[in-house]
Amino acid sequence: MKVREVMTEPVVTCTPQTSLAVAARLMREADYGTLPVIDATGRLVGIITDRDVCLALAGTGRNAVNIAVREVMTPKVVSALLDDDVRRALAMMKNHRVRRLPVRDGVGCLRGMLSIEDLVVRGLTGGGVDANEIVDALRAMYVRLPVAVDVMPGPGEFTPG
Repeated sequence: MKVREVMTEPVVTCTPQTSLAVAARLMREADYGTLPVIDATGRLVGIITDRDVCLALAGTGRNAVNIAVREVMTPKVVSALLDDDVRRALAMMKNHRVRRLPVRDGVGCLRGMLSIEDLVVRGLTGGGVDANEIVDALRAMYVRLPVAVDVMPGPGEFTPG
């Protein structure tokens, strides 16, 4: 089964010049957590997530209207091709720990999005993947890697230095 058979299209997109405020509104209206970023020719140049928007706003005092998507987008995007096998696309999701892949044609133009949900809804019923493959990929995606975090002092707590 090919990616083109199960992907979602058309795709809600933004450009590098789009403000974070507009990108967030588009995500909310479409109920998406990710927007592919395309240039004027429709070529995929990046991706932005709702998490990117939140972290960008949390790390600055700037207004979302004054921050361009290009400032926070991920420019190196893991993507699938229209004629990739869905198992290959699922393996890419698993290896890169992503739940969504932009789908592009041979010249890099965005043609659709493939999500883990697409594989569950259309890939399982069409015989493209089986449930065990999806569960295995999800387990790999959600492995928590330990990270050292400095704990912020609570209200009224004093930290020297």
